[in-house]
Amino acid sequence: MRSRRRRYPWGKIVLFGIPLVSILCVNLNYKFLSLITSSNSHRAEGDIQNNVLDRGNSEYIKDCFKARTDTVPRSLYGKLSHPFINLGFPKIGSSSLHSFFGCAGYRSAHYRCSPTLRCAECIALSIMARLPPLHNCILAEVYSQIDDGSRGNFPQIEYLEELVRGYPNATFLLPFRKMNHWYRSLQKWHKNDTRMDEDLMLADIPGFPSGNGRNLHEFSEWFCNHVTRVRDVVSRFPSHSLVEIDLEDDMSTRQRLSDIFDVDATCWGRVNANLDLHPELSTENTVNVDGQSKWFIVGNPMIKGKDGTRRKRNYPGQPFPLYP
Repeated sequence: MRSRRRRYPWGKIVLFGIPLVSILCVNLNYKFLSLITSSNSHRAEGDIQNNVLDRGNSEYIKDCFKARTDTVPRSLYGKLSHPFINLGFPKIGSSSLHSFFGCAGYRSAHYRCSPTLRCAECIALSIMARLPPLHNCILAEVYSQIDDGSRGNFPQIEYLEELVRGYPNATFLLPFRKMNHWYRSLQKWHKNDTRMDEDLMLADIPGFPSGNGRNLHEFSEWFCNHVTRVRDVVSRFPSHSLVEIDLEDDMSTRQRLSDIFDVDATCWGRVNANLDLHPELSTENTVNVDGQSKWFIVGNPMIKGKDGTRRKRNYPGQPFPLYP
């Protein structure tokens, strides 16, 4: 007679007060997650958008890497209100925006908002004094870079709510580029003996605490979170406009910006202000501050409109130019 195989009561075995079945399930899940993580880590860095998509599996996440082209109705083309404030990150088109608006004749400040203060500093001083964020900054139509880059002060993050509430008719700019291109640009931007990505990793930025930024994926998550927050905050105020800009598509972006701002399309071109990396770039319209060439303030009395038309700048306040 065949003996019956004894069934062992696995579900009743307990180790350290925990059922053995639960321990085995947790261990299998951990190994499965480790396998997925290991697989993702071997993918090409240029595929970071897909890596994030695989982990999130959501169109909501995919959307944060792509500039939207339908945020400004055509009825507002050529009619957007000042100031134009760039809420993007460093090495994502701030110099190109500064050059574009400066070429058109708009009064644009980049990085510095006075001969002695960076834009991030004058914004912080204004907030501390309970004044509108740009109160202690130079009066301009465009603020093409308000953070101080590798120093780690980002008003577009820390004071986003104040900027949006303080200027209810402002137009906000949000540039996009491929994450692997951005990450490589951060790595190539040197200050003294450190790269910008290293400086940002050491900084303590809201939403990006010290120690973050060890790889492309962490920078991409930071960017995605910022884009999502900007869209959410700006959308609460119907009087605002948010212009999202795709830096990777030069031809379409050139025509689109020309139409939206009624500016000569020839003014658009991708510019990198790092003259050490790109000595061929022109230093026209820069101002020497502390012995260094800075992208500071540009503009002209007349605006260069589409198709070669000209119109007078219509901006109240200080006469142009305030500084040489």
